Amino acid sequence: MKTTTGSLITRGNNYYCFWRYRGKAFSRVLRDESGQPITHKRQAEVAKDKLMEIFAKKNQIQSLQHIAHAIDDKQKEIVAMQDSQSKPLTLAQAWSHFVSPTSGRNTCGKSSLAQYENRLAMFVAWMQENHPSITALCDVTPAIAKAYLDRLIKRSVSPATYNGHLNVMRYVFKTLKDAARLTDNVWLKYKPLEVLTQGRRDLTVDELKVVCGKAAGEMKVLFAIGTYTGLRLGDCATLKWCEVDVKRQQIRRIPRKTARRKPVAIVIPIHPVLRDILAEIPTHERGEYVNPDTAKVYLSGKRVRISNHIQKHFNDCGIETTRERENGIRRVVDVGFHSLRHTFVSMCREAGAPLSTVESLVGHHSPALTRHYTHTSIESAQSAVALLPFVNGDGAEPTKPSKHTRDELLRELIESMTTRNWREKKSASLAMLAAN
Repeated sequence: MKTTTGSLITRGNNYYCFWRYRGKAFSRVLRDESGQPITHKRQAEVAKDKLMEIFAKKNQIQSLQHIAHAIDDKQKEIVAMQDSQSKPLTLAQAWSHFVSPTSGRNTCGKSSLAQYENRLAMFVAWMQENHPSITALCDVTPAIAKAYLDRLIKRSVSPATYNGHLNVMRYVFKTLKDAARLTDNVWLKYKPLEVLTQGRRDLTVDELKVVCGKAAGEMKVLFAIGTYTGLRLGDCATLKWCEVDVKRQQIRRIPRKTARRKPVAIVIPIHPVLRDILAEIPTHERGEYVNPDTAKVYLSGKRVRISNHIQKHFNDCGIETTRERENGIRRVVDVGFHSLRHTFVSMCREAGAPLSTVESLVGHHSPALTRHYTHTSIESAQSAVALLPFVNGDGAEPTKPSKHTRDELLRELIESMTTRNWREKKSASLAMLAAN
């Protein structure tokens, strides 16, 4: 950028600064700090330089403003050219672009993808009802995003549900940023709500007997797996026959929740009740999944149907599944399928099973516990599961294979006791004796 230095001229005893800019001539009398005209050349030179510095900065500001306007004009031209080639991504097109192979989104399970689709569809439907004139994704403003989130709060959704909607919208807009020509992600302006966890309560042995005794068909198998393995609903619903080792009487499963980031299998001995229930399923009906119909519904993204069916079963058994929150806003789920997992852990601990054994069974591995089962830990796990009560509902205990009788397990524990493992062996042995 060309700078203007100016020159000094005198009129009488007073000094003036003279300069030209864009074909125009300018002159200004030079004054000192008290406002009096300057009559000395050295003082006039200093005053002239200061004046030209101020003029240069003003000139730069004007030039930058012109450049900014030119950039805005060019950006508008680019947008117009893009629009002429292809229209902006609409709300109705958002999902198809999101699931396309070129969207750049992270891979996820079918159930997660179904949840994304459901929550995006809710937002699109809300936009059509409240802002029908806005069809492009890039026209969604922070004010619109706030109005949608406020609507969720007015519906008294839980903080976890609110955060789920917010996270989905953040992720969708982030993934579609380039395709939708988004300048920023409007959902990042709003923070998630604090979630106060409401854990499921344990079930009593009497409640388990009623729940398992009244269950039938795949529901009976599902509850038996949950009760005697501590697996989560998704793992129970999608358990495969190839993961059931009948010969070793073990279930080996990589939990769905940690499969992507830590594909470590957990090994759970099969309790006699669960063994007999699985044995009732004819061999010719054993396809890929232990519960084929349940697995099909769960993997189709409609797991809420399974949850509703489970909650209805609890209610039919006379078990209240919800309770009032302390703040009085909506009821909170107190009993659900996850209660079986809590109950499994509690029963194992009450039977005297070592904490490390219980953590291994349910997959709560600390870095020190993340390891393959040793012979000792397999025996401890077998002892822990064998001590669980029989809640098949008919009051009759199934016959146990001779290799799983208490006396033989106790003998194996004692014979394998060494100076290094005696503490764990002693704990497992005492737990077995205390149960009889």
